[in-house]
Amino acid sequence: MSNPEFLQACNPSFSICLPKEANYYIDLTAARGENVVKRMRRAIALSSNKHTYQLLSGQIGSGKSTELLRLKFELEQQGFVVIYCAVDQYLQIHDLGLAELWLVILKLILQQLESKGDSISLTYLPNAIAEIEKWMRIIPSVNISTSGQRLQRILQTLQDNDQNRRQLHRQLETRLTNLLIVAIEEVTGVAGDRVKQTGKKGLVILVDNLDRLSIEQSDLIFGRGGKYLRQFQCHTIYTLSLLASVHLSEQFQLKGTVPILLPNLQLCDRHDVVNPESLNLLRQVVLARMLPNIVSELRLEQVTDCFDHLETLDRLCLASHGHLPYLLSLLQGCLQSQDPPISLDTLNQVLENDRITRLSTISDRDRQALHKCLTSDYALTSEAINLCRRLLLFSHHDHQGDWFSSPFATKNPDE
Repeated sequence: MSNPEFLQACNPSFSICLPKEANYYIDLTAARGENVVKRMRRAIALSSNKHTYQLLSGQIGSGKSTELLRLKFELEQQGFVVIYCAVDQYLQIHDLGLAELWLVILKLILQQLESKGDSISLTYLPNAIAEIEKWMRIIPSVNISTSGQRLQRILQTLQDNDQNRRQLHRQLETRLTNLLIVAIEEVTGVAGDRVKQTGKKGLVILVDNLDRLSIEQSDLIFGRGGKYLRQFQCHTIYTLSLLASVHLSEQFQLKGTVPILLPNLQLCDRHDVVNPESLNLLRQVVLARMLPNIVSELRLEQVTDCFDHLETLDRLCLASHGHLPYLLSLLQGCLQSQDPPISLDTLNQVLENDRITRLSTISDRDRQALHKCLTSDYALTSEAINLCRRLLLFSHHDHQGDWFSSPFATKNPDE
Protein backbone atom coordinates (compact mmCIF):
# COMPACT_ATOMS: atom_id res chain seq x y z
CA MET A 1 0.00 0.00 0.00
CA SER A 2 1.33 3.45 -0.91
CA ASN A 3 1.82 6.24 1.61
CA PRO A 4 -1.30 8.21 0.46
CA GLU A 5 -3.37 5.05 0.92
CA PHE A 6 -1.91 4.58 4.41
CA LEU A 7 -2.89 8.11 5.34
CA GLN A 8 -6.41 7.76 3.97
CA ALA A 9 -7.05 4.45 5.77
CA CYS A 10 -5.63 5.83 9.02
CA ASN A 11 -7.67 9.03 8.94
CA PRO A 12 -9.99 9.04 12.01
CA SER A 13 -12.87 10.19 9.77
CA PHE A 14 -12.46 7.20 7.42
CA SER A 15 -15.72 5.20 7.58
CA ILE A 16 -15.61 1.47 6.94
CA CYS A 17 -18.41 0.48 4.59
CA LEU A 18 -19.16 -3.25 4.57
CA PRO A 19 -18.75 -5.44 2.62
CA LYS A 20 -16.57 -3.36 0.28
CA GLU A 21 -14.05 -2.48 2.98
CA ALA A 22 -14.42 -5.57 5.17
CA ASN A 23 -10.65 -6.06 5.26
CA TYR A 24 -10.38 -2.92 7.42
CA TYR A 25 -13.10 -3.94 9.89
CA ILE A 26 -12.33 -5.49 13.29
CA ASP A 27 -15.16 -6.76 15.49
CA LEU A 28 -14.55 -5.14 18.89
CA THR A 29 -17.47 -6.76 20.71
CA ALA A 30 -15.21 -8.72 23.06
CA ALA A 31 -13.45 -5.51 24.15
CA ARG A 32 -16.72 -3.62 24.59
CA GLY A 33 -18.43 -6.30 26.66
CA GLU A 34 -21.70 -6.06 24.69
CA ASN A 35 -22.81 -6.75 21.10
CA VAL A 36 -24.83 -3.60 20.44
CA VAL A 37 -25.24 -4.31 16.72
CA LYS A 38 -26.81 -7.69 17.45
CA ARG A 39 -29.13 -6.09 20.01
CA MET A 40 -30.41 -3.47 17.55
CA ARG A 41 -30.67 -5.96 14.70
CA ARG A 42 -32.72 -8.42 16.77
CA ALA A 43 -35.05 -5.65 17.93
CA ILE A 44 -35.87 -4.99 14.27
CA ALA A 45 -35.92 -8.62 13.09
CA LEU A 46 -38.24 -9.70 15.92
CA SER A 47 -40.65 -6.82 15.30
CA SER A 48 -41.47 -7.43 11.66
CA ASN A 49 -45.11 -6.38 12.11
CA LYS A 50 -44.38 -3.41 14.39
CA HIS A 51 -42.13 -0.49 13.59
CA THR A 52 -39.26 0.11 16.00
CA TYR A 53 -37.71 3.39 17.15
CA GLN A 54 -34.21 3.11 18.65
CA LEU A 55 -31.61 5.60 19.85
CA LEU A 56 -27.86 4.89 19.85
CA SER A 57 -25.64 6.92 22.14
CA GLY A 58 -21.98 6.87 23.06
CA GLN A 59 -18.97 9.10 23.39
CA ILE A 60 -17.58 10.88 20.36
CA GLY A 61 -15.18 8.38 18.81
CA SER A 62 -16.72 5.27 20.36
CA GLY A 63 -17.44 3.85 16.90
CA LYS A 64 -21.17 4.56 16.40
CA SER A 65 -20.86 5.28 12.68
CA THR A 66 -18.81 2.14 12.01
CA GLU A 67 -21.25 -0.03 13.95
CA LEU A 68 -24.26 1.52 12.18
CA LEU A 69 -22.68 0.69 8.82
CA ARG A 70 -22.08 -2.85 10.06
CA LEU A 71 -25.74 -3.01 11.14
CA LYS A 72 -26.78 -1.81 7.67
CA PHE A 73 -24.81 -4.65 6.09
CA GLU A 74 -26.23 -7.31 8.43
CA LEU A 75 -29.82 -6.11 7.99
CA GLU A 76 -29.42 -6.13 4.21
CA GLN A 77 -28.11 -9.68 4.48
CA GLN A 78 -31.33 -10.55 6.34
CA GLY A 79 -33.54 -9.08 3.62
CA PHE A 80 -34.21 -5.49 4.74
CA VAL A 81 -33.85 -2.35 2.64
CA VAL A 82 -31.68 0.07 4.62
CA ILE A 83 -31.18 3.81 4.05
CA TYR A 84 -28.14 5.26 5.85
CA CYS A 85 -28.14 9.02 6.31
CA ALA A 86 -25.09 10.91 7.60
CA VAL A 87 -26.97 14.14 8.27
CA ASP A 88 -23.97 16.46 8.06
CA GLN A 89 -23.52 15.49 4.40
CA TYR A 90 -26.79 17.23 3.58
CA LEU A 91 -27.28 19.92 6.24
CA GLN A 92 -25.38 22.31 8.47
CA ILE A 93 -25.48 20.68 11.89
CA HIS A 94 -25.09 23.84 13.97
CA ASP A 95 -28.65 25.06 13.35
CA LEU A 96 -30.38 21.88 12.21
CA GLY A 97 -34.08 21.80 13.05
CA LEU A 98 -36.77 19.16 12.96
CA ALA A 99 -38.22 20.30 9.62
CA GLU A 100 -34.88 20.07 7.78
CA LEU A 101 -34.28 16.61 9.23
CA TRP A 102 -37.67 15.43 8.00
CA LEU A 103 -37.05 16.90 4.54
CA VAL A 104 -33.71 15.07 4.20
CA ILE A 105 -35.26 11.75 5.25
CA LEU A 106 -38.15 12.26 2.81
CA LYS A 107 -35.71 13.07 0.01
CA LEU A 108 -33.63 9.94 0.63
CA ILE A 109 -36.69 7.68 0.72
CA LEU A 110 -38.02 9.16 -2.52
CA GLN A 111 -34.57 8.84 -4.06
CA GLN A 112 -34.66 5.14 -3.20
CA LEU A 113 -38.10 4.68 -4.78
CA GLU A 114 -37.48 6.86 -7.84
CA SER A 115 -34.16 5.12 -8.57
CA LYS A 116 -36.18 1.94 -9.18
CA GLY A 117 -38.28 3.76 -11.75
CA ASP A 118 -41.39 3.30 -9.61
CA SER A 119 -44.47 5.41 -10.30
CA ILE A 120 -45.42 6.92 -6.95
CA SER A 121 -48.89 8.26 -6.24
CA LEU A 122 -48.85 10.54 -3.19
CA THR A 123 -51.46 12.89 -1.78
CA TYR A 124 -50.06 14.71 1.24
CA LEU A 125 -46.39 15.18 0.30
CA PRO A 126 -47.12 17.32 -2.83
CA ASN A 127 -49.27 19.59 -0.66
CA ALA A 128 -46.46 20.00 1.89
CA ILE A 129 -43.87 20.68 -0.83
CA ALA A 130 -46.15 23.23 -2.54
CA GLU A 131 -46.70 25.04 0.76
CA ILE A 132 -42.94 25.26 1.44
CA GLU A 133 -42.19 26.38 -2.14
CA LYS A 134 -44.86 29.05 -1.85
CA TRP A 135 -43.52 30.84 1.20
CA MET A 136 -39.91 30.35 0.05
CA ARG A 137 -40.90 31.93 -3.31
CA ILE A 138 -39.41 29.06 -5.31
CA ILE A 139 -40.50 29.36 -8.93
CA PRO A 140 -41.66 26.06 -10.53
CA SER A 141 -39.40 24.60 -13.21
CA VAL A 142 -40.29 22.18 -16.00
CA ASN A 143 -36.90 20.48 -15.47
CA ILE A 144 -37.70 19.72 -11.82
CA SER A 145 -40.83 17.63 -11.71
CA THR A 146 -40.51 14.75 -9.24
CA SER A 147 -41.07 15.19 -5.52
CA GLY A 148 -37.50 14.07 -4.84
CA GLN A 149 -36.08 16.74 -7.15
CA ARG A 150 -38.30 19.43 -5.61
CA LEU A 151 -37.18 18.44 -2.11
CA GLN A 152 -33.55 18.61 -3.22
CA ARG A 153 -34.07 22.15 -4.48
CA ILE A 154 -35.76 23.18 -1.22
CA LEU A 155 -32.87 21.76 0.81
CA GLN A 156 -30.31 23.52 -1.37
CA THR A 157 -32.16 26.81 -0.96
CA LEU A 158 -32.24 26.33 2.81
CA GLN A 159 -28.52 25.61 2.89
CA ASP A 160 -27.77 28.76 0.90
CA ASN A 161 -29.87 31.10 3.00
CA ASP A 162 -29.83 31.41 6.82
CA GLN A 163 -32.97 33.54 6.75
CA ASN A 164 -34.88 30.78 4.95
CA ARG A 165 -33.85 28.28 7.63
CA ARG A 166 -35.03 30.58 10.42
CA GLN A 167 -38.33 31.12 8.62
CA LEU A 168 -38.75 27.37 8.23
CA HIS A 169 -38.26 26.91 11.98
CA ARG A 170 -40.96 29.51 12.66
CA GLN A 171 -43.29 28.02 10.06
CA LEU A 172 -42.84 24.57 11.58
CA GLU A 173 -44.09 25.83 14.92
CA THR A 174 -47.24 27.28 13.38
CA ARG A 175 -48.23 25.55 10.14
CA LEU A 176 -45.88 22.90 8.79
CA THR A 177 -45.77 20.29 11.56
CA ASN A 178 -49.02 18.56 10.66
CA LEU A 179 -48.40 18.85 6.91
CA LEU A 180 -44.94 17.29 7.13
CA ILE A 181 -45.71 14.54 9.63
CA VAL A 182 -48.72 13.38 7.58
CA ALA A 183 -46.48 13.42 4.50
CA ILE A 184 -43.84 11.36 6.33
CA GLU A 185 -46.42 8.80 7.46
CA GLU A 186 -47.63 8.57 3.86
CA VAL A 187 -44.19 8.26 2.25
CA THR A 188 -42.78 5.76 4.77
CA GLY A 189 -45.99 3.72 4.50
CA VAL A 190 -45.80 3.63 0.70
CA ALA A 191 -42.06 2.87 0.76
CA GLY A 192 -42.54 0.07 3.28
CA ASP A 193 -45.26 -1.51 1.17
CA ARG A 194 -43.15 -1.24 -1.98
CA VAL A 195 -40.11 -2.95 -0.51
CA LYS A 196 -42.28 -5.77 0.86
CA GLN A 197 -43.85 -6.24 -2.58
CA THR A 198 -40.35 -6.96 -3.90
CA GLY A 199 -39.88 -9.71 -1.30
CA LYS A 200 -37.94 -7.64 1.24
CA LYS A 201 -38.77 -7.73 4.95
CA GLY A 202 -39.14 -3.99 5.48
CA LEU A 203 -37.57 -0.54 5.40
CA VAL A 204 -34.98 0.66 7.95
CA ILE A 205 -33.66 4.23 8.22
CA LEU A 206 -30.39 4.89 10.07
CA VAL A 207 -29.79 8.57 10.86
CA ASP A 208 -26.19 9.28 11.91
CA ASN A 209 -24.17 12.21 13.31
CA LEU A 210 -27.00 13.71 15.34
CA ASP A 211 -24.64 13.27 18.30
CA ARG A 212 -23.09 16.56 17.14
CA LEU A 213 -26.21 18.56 17.98
CA SER A 214 -26.34 21.00 20.87
CA ILE A 215 -28.44 20.18 23.93
CA GLU A 216 -31.07 22.67 22.76
CA GLN A 217 -31.28 21.03 19.32
CA SER A 218 -31.40 17.54 20.85
CA ASP A 219 -34.22 18.64 23.13
CA LEU A 220 -36.14 20.02 20.13
CA ILE A 221 -35.67 16.89 17.99
CA PHE A 222 -35.70 14.03 20.52
CA GLY A 223 -37.54 15.65 23.43
CA ARG A 224 -40.39 17.75 22.05
CA GLY A 225 -40.11 16.16 18.59
CA GLY A 226 -39.76 12.57 19.78
CA LYS A 227 -43.48 11.88 19.44
CA TYR A 228 -43.26 12.70 15.74
CA LEU A 229 -40.19 10.52 15.14
CA ARG A 230 -42.17 7.56 16.49
CA GLN A 231 -44.83 8.01 13.80
CA PHE A 232 -42.64 6.85 10.93
CA GLN A 233 -44.10 3.76 9.26
CA CYS A 234 -40.73 1.99 9.19
CA HIS A 235 -37.87 1.02 11.51
CA THR A 236 -35.67 3.95 12.57
CA ILE A 237 -32.43 4.38 14.52
CA TYR A 238 -30.97 7.76 15.43
CA THR A 239 -27.66 8.63 17.05
CA LEU A 240 -27.56 11.18 19.84
CA SER A 241 -24.87 12.54 22.11
CA LEU A 242 -24.07 11.08 25.49
CA LEU A 243 -24.86 14.42 27.14
CA ALA A 244 -28.27 14.53 25.41
CA SER A 245 -29.07 10.99 26.56
CA VAL A 246 -28.33 12.03 30.15
CA HIS A 247 -30.14 15.37 29.87
CA LEU A 248 -33.28 13.78 28.38
CA SER A 249 -33.15 10.53 30.35
CA GLU A 250 -36.32 11.24 32.34
CA GLN A 251 -38.31 11.95 29.15
CA PHE A 252 -36.93 8.82 27.48
CA GLN A 253 -37.87 6.63 30.43
CA LEU A 254 -41.40 8.05 30.54
CA LYS A 255 -41.82 7.27 26.84
CA GLY A 256 -40.24 3.82 27.10
CA THR A 257 -37.29 4.54 24.79
CA VAL A 258 -34.02 4.28 26.70
CA PRO A 259 -31.00 4.99 24.43
CA ILE A 260 -28.65 2.08 23.76
CA LEU A 261 -25.12 2.93 24.89
CA LEU A 262 -22.17 1.82 22.78
CA PRO A 263 -19.50 1.12 25.44
CA ASN A 264 -15.90 2.24 25.13
CA LEU A 265 -13.23 -0.43 24.85
CA GLN A 266 -12.12 -2.01 28.14
CA LEU A 267 -8.38 -1.73 27.57
CA CYS A 268 -7.30 -1.59 31.22
CA ASP A 269 -9.01 -2.31 34.52
CA ARG A 270 -9.34 0.05 37.48
CA HIS A 271 -5.80 -0.81 38.59
CA ASP A 272 -4.30 -0.15 35.12
CA VAL A 273 -3.85 -3.86 34.44
CA VAL A 274 -4.00 -4.38 30.68
CA ASN A 275 -6.67 -6.66 29.20
CA PRO A 276 -4.67 -8.86 26.75
CA GLU A 277 -7.71 -9.57 24.52
CA SER A 278 -8.52 -5.87 24.17
CA LEU A 279 -4.88 -5.02 23.45
CA ASN A 280 -4.74 -7.65 20.73
CA LEU A 281 -7.90 -6.26 19.13
CA LEU A 282 -6.41 -2.77 19.08
CA ARG A 283 -3.29 -4.19 17.47
CA GLN A 284 -5.54 -5.66 14.79
CA VAL A 285 -7.28 -2.28 14.30
CA VAL A 286 -3.93 -0.68 13.51
CA LEU A 287 -2.53 -3.53 11.42
CA ALA A 288 -5.76 -3.86 9.42
CA ARG A 289 -5.31 -0.25 8.28
CA MET A 290 -1.67 -0.85 7.37
CA LEU A 291 -1.90 -4.44 6.06
CA PRO A 292 -5.48 -4.71 4.75
CA ASN A 293 -4.67 -7.44 2.25
CA ILE A 294 -3.15 -9.76 4.85
CA VAL A 295 -5.49 -12.10 6.74
CA SER A 296 -5.82 -11.17 10.41
CA GLU A 297 -4.19 -14.38 11.64
CA LEU A 298 -0.95 -13.51 9.83
CA ARG A 299 -0.75 -9.76 10.46
CA LEU A 300 1.17 -9.98 13.73
CA GLU A 301 3.80 -12.07 11.97
CA GLN A 302 4.44 -9.07 9.72
CA VAL A 303 4.35 -6.42 12.43
CA THR A 304 7.97 -5.42 11.71
CA ASP A 305 6.84 -4.26 8.24
CA CYS A 306 4.85 -1.60 10.08
CA PHE A 307 6.73 -0.96 13.37
CA ASP A 308 10.32 -1.47 14.44
CA HIS A 309 9.13 -3.69 17.31
CA LEU A 310 5.86 -5.14 18.59
CA GLU A 311 6.43 -3.08 21.76
CA THR A 312 6.16 0.12 19.69
CA LEU A 313 2.75 -0.94 18.42
CA ASP A 314 1.68 -1.80 21.98
CA ARG A 315 2.83 1.59 23.23
CA LEU A 316 0.71 3.24 20.54
CA CYS A 317 -2.35 1.20 21.52
CA LEU A 318 -1.97 1.85 25.23
CA ALA A 319 -1.43 5.58 24.70
CA SER A 320 -4.84 5.77 22.99
CA HIS A 321 -6.68 4.65 26.17
CA GLY A 322 -8.90 2.59 23.85
CA HIS A 323 -10.23 5.71 22.05
CA LEU A 324 -10.37 4.68 18.39
CA PRO A 325 -10.16 8.06 16.58
CA TYR A 326 -7.36 9.11 18.94
CA LEU A 327 -5.52 5.86 18.17
CA LEU A 328 -5.83 6.51 14.43
CA SER A 329 -4.84 10.18 14.72
CA LEU A 330 -1.65 9.18 16.55
CA LEU A 331 -0.95 6.58 13.88
CA GLN A 332 -1.57 9.15 11.17
CA GLY A 333 0.83 11.52 12.90
CA CYS A 334 3.52 8.84 12.81
CA LEU A 335 2.93 8.13 9.12
CA GLN A 336 3.19 11.83 8.35
CA SER A 337 6.61 11.82 10.00
CA GLN A 338 8.08 8.70 8.41
CA ASP A 339 7.38 5.71 6.21
CA PRO A 340 6.89 2.32 7.88
CA PRO A 341 8.32 0.69 9.84
CA ILE A 342 7.51 3.32 12.46
CA SER A 343 10.25 3.68 15.06
CA LEU A 344 9.79 4.09 18.80
CA ASP A 345 11.56 7.46 18.59
CA THR A 346 9.02 8.73 16.05
CA LEU A 347 6.09 7.51 18.14
CA ASN A 348 7.52 9.08 21.30
CA GLN A 349 7.94 12.41 19.51
CA VAL A 350 4.33 12.30 18.24
CA LEU A 351 3.07 11.45 21.73
CA GLU A 352 5.11 14.25 23.32
CA ASN A 353 3.90 16.83 20.80
CA ASP A 354 0.33 15.70 21.41
CA ARG A 355 0.78 15.85 25.19
CA ILE A 356 2.15 19.39 25.03
CA THR A 357 -0.69 20.52 22.77
CA ARG A 358 -3.40 19.11 25.03
CA LEU A 359 -1.65 20.34 28.18
CA SER A 360 -1.66 23.88 26.79
CA THR A 361 -5.48 23.82 26.59
CA ILE A 362 -6.01 23.01 30.29
CA SER A 363 -7.31 25.96 32.30
CA ASP A 364 -7.51 26.27 36.08
CA ARG A 365 -11.21 25.48 35.79
CA ASP A 366 -10.37 22.32 33.81
CA ARG A 367 -7.98 21.21 36.57
CA GLN A 368 -10.68 21.63 39.17
CA ALA A 369 -13.13 19.68 36.98
CA LEU A 370 -10.58 16.90 36.38
CA HIS A 371 -9.93 16.57 40.09
CA LYS A 372 -13.66 16.42 40.82
CA CYS A 373 -14.28 13.75 38.15
CA LEU A 374 -11.41 11.59 39.40
CA THR A 375 -12.19 11.83 43.10
CA SER A 376 -16.01 11.87 43.16
CA ASP A 377 -18.60 9.27 42.29
CA TYR A 378 -18.88 8.68 38.54
CA ALA A 379 -21.27 11.14 36.89
CA LEU A 380 -21.60 12.10 33.22
CA THR A 381 -21.90 15.84 33.69
CA SER A 382 -21.49 18.41 30.92
CA GLU A 383 -18.03 19.21 32.35
CA ALA A 384 -16.98 15.55 32.27
CA ILE A 385 -18.19 15.07 28.72
CA ASN A 386 -16.40 18.24 27.61
CA LEU A 387 -13.14 16.91 29.10
CA CYS A 388 -13.68 13.55 27.39
CA ARG A 389 -14.33 15.26 24.06
CA ARG A 390 -10.99 17.06 24.41
CA LEU A 391 -9.21 13.80 25.34
CA LEU A 392 -8.27 15.14 28.77
CA LEU A 393 -10.45 12.55 30.49
CA PHE A 394 -11.37 8.97 29.52
CA SER A 395 -14.47 7.04 30.56
CA HIS A 396 -14.32 3.29 31.25
CA HIS A 397 -16.80 0.55 32.06
CA ASP A 398 -16.67 -2.95 33.54
CA HIS A 399 -19.06 -5.32 35.31
CA GLN A 400 -18.73 -3.25 38.49
CA GLY A 401 -19.72 0.02 36.84
CA ASP A 402 -18.02 3.09 35.37
CA TRP A 403 -15.00 5.22 36.21
CA PHE A 404 -12.77 7.94 34.80
CA SER A 405 -9.03 8.13 34.21
CA SER A 406 -6.79 10.90 32.96
CA PRO A 407 -3.14 11.17 31.86
CA PHE A 408 -3.24 14.68 33.38
CA ALA A 409 -4.33 13.64 36.86
CA THR A 410 -2.67 15.36 39.82
CA LYS A 411 -3.12 14.89 43.54
CA ASN A 412 -3.61 18.65 43.97
CA PRO A 413 -6.01 20.32 41.52
CA ASP A 414 -4.10 23.58 41.87
CA GLU A 415 -0.87 22.05 40.53
